[in-house]
Amino acid sequence: MAERDPETNVALGEGKLTFPCEQCGSALEYAPGSDQLRCNHCGHTQAIQGERSILEHDFEDMLQRIGRAPASTLGGHSVQCEGCGAQAMLAGQAGRCAFCGAPVVMDVKELGEIVPPESLLPFGIDGPKAREAFQQWVRKLWFAPNDLKRLAQVHGIDGVYLPYWTYDSQTTTRYKGLRGDHYYVTESYTDAQGNRQTRQVQKTRWRPASGTVRVGFDDVLVCASQSLPRPLIEKLEPWDLHNLRGFEAGYLSGFIAERYRIGLEDGFQVADERMQPEIRSAIRSDIGGDVQQILSMQVRHADVKCKHVLLPLWISSFRYKEKVFRFIVNARTGEVAGERPWSVAKIVLTVLLVAAVIAAIVIIAKSR
Repeated sequence: MAERDPETNVALGEGKLTFPCEQCGSALEYAPGSDQLRCNHCGHTQAIQGERSILEHDFEDMLQRIGRAPASTLGGHSVQCEGCGAQAMLAGQAGRCAFCGAPVVMDVKELGEIVPPESLLPFGIDGPKAREAFQQWVRKLWFAPNDLKRLAQVHGIDGVYLPYWTYDSQTTTRYKGLRGDHYYVTESYTDAQGNRQTRQVQKTRWRPASGTVRVGFDDVLVCASQSLPRPLIEKLEPWDLHNLRGFEAGYLSGFIAERYRIGLEDGFQVADERMQPEIRSAIRSDIGGDVQQILSMQVRHADVKCKHVLLPLWISSFRYKEKVFRFIVNARTGEVAGERPWSVAKIVLTVLLVAAVIAAIVIIAKSR
């Protein structure tokens, strides 16, 4: 019999973390949309207990002093894909990688230490709903290969918790720029008939501008995964971060939890990029006038806070003609995004058909 943690009654052994059913002893899995673990063998449910508080940490303190923990604190055992390099924790075995569809996933004893997550959003949408969303998305694709629909029917979909950092910051930005105010002058010209006319022409009067703007940011979200393209992931936003729960390993049971590959400090650089448009908007508003130019800006961050969270999505990675395509679903809102193959034959036939129709219209018009 596997050794059990005396405080949580969690079964430990063979590098795996499982939650035994009180009725039959089988492994429990988290039931999306609830606070329950469910036994797929006998149907018994158990409440998830012991959630942690949701904490935000001082950024510099977290960099220097926040304790690291083994990746196994996420629960399950460590795996690394030999195809794309994705690192994850999971209960049970993996026959393929959720991120690239590669058929071999390598078990490893330990993936090193991590900053442990302290909060997450549990799954709210289950696998059947996610698969249906995938199939609907495929049905709506124009110029898709004919066998793509078959792939959508047979290909698996995996529940994955992606790692994210959130950042708060109070920014102070000194800027220099130009303020442009429009004015109009009357201009004379000669029209096509040789007649003299007048018209109002817009011109811009520029003058220097400088100042300071202060913009506060709360929970700027940065995906800490490198397994999926950032533009694809950002299509799933926004996330309902106000519903974050304190971390409890039970929410991960039956799912994959990817380990972050973008560190806390590098993540802040991405967060700074995401703050730039709002800071620039504040500067333009402060300059005023009809148009503005920003010549320079010096951003200072203060009272920076951060936290490590896990967010849920469903992902289907499939290979089509040796290229990997991904389809993802926000497991909270149902928002979908995906990469898709194109049928060159369908595109060529459509172009030829359109050209033939245009040619026919021209011939008919000339014959009249």
